[in-house]
Amino acid sequence: MAAESKFVAVAQEVAERVLPSPLFVQRGAALLYQVTVNNQLSLTVNVTRPARGNSAFQTDLCVFEKKTEEVSIPRVVMEFKTSITTHDVLTYSAKATKHKQVYPYLRYGIVASNETAVPGRLFTHNESLDFCATVSGLEGQALSDFFASLLSSEVESSRKLEVIAFGSVRTRLFRREVILHVL
Repeated sequence: MAAESKFVAVAQEVAERVLPSPLFVQRGAALLYQVTVNNQLSLTVNVTRPARGNSAFQTDLCVFEKKTEEVSIPRVVMEFKTSITTHDVLTYSAKATKHKQVYPYLRYGIVASNETAVPGRLFTHNESLDFCATVSGLEGQALSDFFASLLSSEVESSRKLEVIAFGSVRTRLFRREVILHVL
């Protein structure tokens, strides 16, 4: 955990510095993976205060946007690993799928601290992760710039998905773009 903790702290510091209000970042936030009603048609979870173990998974780092005094929505989740295994891809892809059923505008990805390139297993097994970043060899300003660029673009994508999901805009084209930062 020590290797990934350093990078979580760096990403959190960068996020706090570059993301303007009403955006904010939280470490260890719980996000809902399902919202159900009981046999009286009452919600079975607190949708404004999700709790791990009560239809919510904990995340490593989450960017939120404050909508009102009581409501903040998640925009971007970053899960941190030292390296990426097939199990990690399958697990986090499944978590992303579940979270996106509740938050259709959410962007979800993995950051690997000891990888220099995205491993092929991500392309083979991924279904719902929106990004994978490898940061081995990046330090100081280069690492900060990398996180700042990633977070800004993912927040922008989240906002676009939100307006589409809730019908405030109609679009003629939707497509996912693959962006390669060649080593």
